[in-house]
Amino acid sequence: MDFPHSPVILRECRPGDVDRLLEIDRICFPPDQAYSRAEMLFYLKRRSSIGLAAERDGEILGFAIGHVAGGSISRVITLDVIPEARRWKIGTGLMEALHGEFRSRGASRAVLEVDTANTGAQRFYHTFGYKRIELLPGYYKGHADAYRMSLDL
Repeated sequence: MDFPHSPVILRECRPGDVDRLLEIDRICFPPDQAYSRAEMLFYLKRRSSIGLAAERDGEILGFAIGHVAGGSISRVITLDVIPEARRWKIGTGLMEALHGEFRSRGASRAVLEVDTANTGAQRFYHTFGYKRIELLPGYYKGHADAYRMSLDL
């Protein structure tokens, strides 16, 4: 994928990336939705995890974490892109790469959760073909609702 502000490279997340990933997650999400260090490490260290970083000139601009939950189901845990790099197709590149990894690991369906108030993210996921399948009241620590969305890979 070509990025308009090259060179942006996609690579696997590394252990030394955690502080930057947490910083980006806190920029992208409110405190009751951003991951703690323990949660971030849990998702990155799982055997089934896929962590991808989008980097330009040594700076991580965004990242995606997912995992194959078993059988044919995969899950997008998070997709984060700093505001200054949005509209550069970084999120698109990360999602396409994540979907490719899911398929290569035998998954035929991807699921994710998105805040019901985050209409921009919902529109973004719809462009990939994700569909709302369920409302999850109080999903974000009892404070905000989410939609579960699903995509046949």
